[in-house]
Amino acid sequence: MPMKPYKVLCLQSECKNLANFKIASRWSDGGVEELKTYALTCEKCLPAAFAQSFEKHKSCRTIPGEVLESPMIFELHTGRHSNQLVRRTDLEASFIS
Repeated sequence: MPMKPYKVLCLQSECKNLANFKIASRWSDGGVEELKTYALTCEKCLPAAFAQSFEKHKSCRTIPGEVLESPMIFELHTGRHSNQLVRRTDLEASFIS
């Protein structure tokens, strides 16, 4: 069944723009895989949100058998499941020096 589209706002402090991006890491326990979300953000707030996501990622703990990859940027499209989001490696590369 298709998901109903809805508006998602940027979650950065005092920003009222629509979110265009999801910053998340792939997590797996060996059987299940999902995205661990660090931020939903607009283009303007993306650089700061991406940097903050690495700080949040450092505080995550895993147990043996779990895998948590580095934060990644995905285009956010309402009505799509996480496994349908497009990863933006070009944007990631522009923020990682």
